[in-house]
Formats: sequence, C-alpha cells, structure tokens
Amino acid sequence: MSMQTQAWIFDIKRDCSEDGPGIRTTVFFKGCPLQCQWCQNPEGLPTPHHFHPITEQCAELDNGELIDLQTLLHRVLIDKHFFISSGGGVTVSGGEATLQHDFLHHFLKQLKAEGIHTCLETSGFFNYRRFSEQLLPYLDLIYFDVKIFDDTLSRQFTKQGSSLILQNLKNLSQQSKVTVIPRIPLIPGITTRKDNLVRIAQHLRQLHFSTAVLLPYNPLWQDKLAKLNMHSEYQRKTFMTADELQECQDIFISALNQTSQATNDYHGVQGDHNEQSLPEQPQFPLPKRTREATTQ
Repeated sequence: MSMQTQAWIFDIKRDCSEDGPGIRTTVFFKGCPLQCQWCQNPEGLPTPHHFHPITEQCAELDNGELIDLQTLLHRVLIDKHFFISSGGGVTVSGGEATLQHDFLHHFLKQLKAEGIHTCLETSGFFNYRRFSEQLLPYLDLIYFDVKIFDDTLSRQFTKQGSSLILQNLKNLSQQSKVTVIPRIPLIPGITTRKDNLVRIAQHLRQLHFSTAVLLPYNPLWQDKLAKLNMHSEYQRKTFMTADELQECQDIFISALNQTSQATNDYHGVQGDHNEQSLPEQPQFPLPKRTREATTQ
C-alpha cells in the first residue's frame, strides 16, 4: 500500500499546557470510530459517507483541512525551541488520530527524529497489532480514555463496545517503554454511575496502573454542536458541582482501596491543579478542572 501522504486535520493549537508536559502543540486529527453522545469535539466527527482514512476519499469533508506531511511538520516544528526548553512537545488528538495510522506513523517518526516528545490522546479503539508496530515505537506518553466498562452500555452511548478498548488497555499495561495514563471522562448519569466507576477502578488496579485521571464534565461542546447544526440525545448543559466531583472521586478511591484490601493506600488529589507526588508518576500539571487518583 502506498504511503498516506496527507491527513485531515481540524485544528492545530499552539502553546498548549494541558495536553501533556511542558509547552506543546496539539494536532487534532479528524474522524472517530466512536459516536459518544457527549462528544467534546463534534467538529472532528466525519460525515460517514465522505470519510475513509484508508483510501483518503475525503474531498467533500467539512470542518477540516487536508495537510501534507511536510507542511504539518513545518507548522509544529516552528516551536521546537519552546518544546525543548520546557520539556514539552507535540500531542496528537482528535477525533481519533489512529484512524489515519499510516500518516501518523510517518509524522511521529519524523518528530522523534527531531528529538520531540510525543503524546497521543486516544479512545483506545484501534487495531493493536498495527498500533504496536507503527505507532507505539514513536510515542512517549499515551492518554487512554476509559469511558464505559460494560460492553452493552458502551454500545448504547458510544455506538461501539468496550471489549476492544479494554483489551488494548491491557496490552499496553504489559509493555514498559511508554507511559500510559488512563483517563475517565465524567459524564453525569452515564460514566459517573457507581457501578461503572467501581469496575473501571478495579480494572485499573488489577492492571497495576499507578495513575488515573478523572476528567470533569465540560458542557461547552453543546455550543459547537449548535453551530454545526447537529443534535445529541445527551442534554446536560451545566458543569458538575463540587459535590458531584467529590462523590465520583470518593467512589473511585473507595473501589481502589477495596481492591487492594487496604484502607490508607490511595489518596485522592484535592484541587484542580494539584497532584500526588509518587516516583512512578509523571511530574507535570494536570489538565484544568481535573481530579487525579493514584492507584499505587
């Protein structure tokens, strides 16, 4: 198969401090295999009959820019000095960047040749063999979203089951070269259900993850949805309250403690920007409006 020389990108954000360590540029790749009812970046969703990442049949796709490899490299490497001096780098997000895996392979490989720290934000829905061969060798950090544990509920709210996602997470937990940080988006009434948080927490503990991030719900995606003339069944329009956030954290930490059969092993982090200091934990600020729980 010939190399995918272009990729659909719907945003490039410079001077980011929330998508990994240091000063970063985040590149948002278009297209996603999931259809989450609360999608934070609906502009990254493809028009299904227009988008095909393998054949690049994307000519009529809205809300995106078709960019060739050298152009994208130039646009991110203009900040190379800031990346190096701050311990930052480039984060690839979406959508789901791994959908455009061939282009992403060459993009990440070139970044590593330049000595740039690389980070992937992913839904976890990908072919692991291809991922491990083409992408994993060129990544330094992975933010791996774990939304819904139950396969049936996952299909109900994201149009895809959770089995592949959980298996990919397990596979990644068994390799030691790349740091993987699971993230749980807190979606009131869906992912915040007690049974969901408990099962995710127990699963992460069994896989020996040292850090997990709880991402509080952000309703601002609904403004984007209106501008795109799109609709979702999920209609929560307000941020989570402090009590709601605390309840989720308490459930999550309690499940970790029960799994370890201990009472004082794990500590929730208080405040939006603080983090627990552990040897295994990457030392950089958490994303805004997040809570972190340590699992070791």
